Amino acid sequence: MNKIQFWEFVHENLQSDEPMMLLLVVESGGSSPGKPGFKMAVTADGRIYGTIGGGIMEKELANKAVKILDRGTGRPQLLKLQHHEGGIGKRSGMICSGWQRVAMLPLAGGDSDAVDSLVFALRRNRPGRLIFSPRGMEFQPLKKQATAVAFASKSAEDWLYREEAGRRPTLAIIGGGHVGLALSRVMADLDFHVVVLDDRARVATMDANTYAQEKQVVGYNRIGRHISEGNQSYVVIMTFGHQADERVLKQLSGKKLRYLGLLGSPAKIRQIFASLKKKGVSASSLKKVHAPVGLPIQSHTPEEIAISIAAEIIQIKNQPRDK
Repeated sequence: MNKIQFWEFVHENLQSDEPMMLLLVVESGGSSPGKPGFKMAVTADGRIYGTIGGGIMEKELANKAVKILDRGTGRPQLLKLQHHEGGIGKRSGMICSGWQRVAMLPLAGGDSDAVDSLVFALRRNRPGRLIFSPRGMEFQPLKKQATAVAFASKSAEDWLYREEAGRRPTLAIIGGGHVGLALSRVMADLDFHVVVLDDRARVATMDANTYAQEKQVVGYNRIGRHISEGNQSYVVIMTFGHQADERVLKQLSGKKLRYLGLLGSPAKIRQIFASLKKKGVSASSLKKVHAPVGLPIQSHTPEEIAISIAAEIIQIKNQPRDK
């Protein structure tokens, strides 16, 4: 889910003095379809944005939210839903096994400032922390990345949930061509902060790219200074030619990145790697490069290639970070 679009939807309704119900998954176990951090906003007239896992459970909770809003904003509630027979908690109507705990938080005009600050941070990819409790929601700007998710509960009336907010994983696409445009579209929907870099001042596909949050014209000889290191940094190299690809990869191969991929045929990859080894780039650095980039799904069109790259990035993102 695109977090900016979700919170913009919430903000627009709050600015219009439309009360809303925020449904938030704060805890889950087993094969629960809703994971901590899943959110759904429900308006008084039944409009929905986001998801907490789908199915009959989501439908019933959305209806419950509308009824509460119809009577007034109501009080925060904390519900444990079981996705199987037995156990402690209300049956969700689903049979996928597992369970999830959902907070139902009424939102009104008083929450508008917190949401506004959050949207500001999301648009600029700045770190922050979201805090939810029976007292409502709060957003705290931070100077560095915080703990992703934490939940503590003493009772249904005394609990606290917090999550990292504002900063999202960054994908730097080096090369603003057709595949770069298609990949920007996919990764923006997957809630990445997308940055496209190209050394050409005027490229039709760069002009057409309305999905990337940043577009920069930079020289490939100094591309390294534009790429930040860290576990939230993903990079895909797809310039207009193999010489530029090699120049960029030489600068990035030693950086500490969560993901580094290179677009190209196996023959092209072999040639670039052989050349870089002769220039002193270590084989161990090159071994970490995902090349050819993307999962092997026989993709050919820019859109198909973008899907294969996105799938591989998601596969890496969802692995434990100590791997």
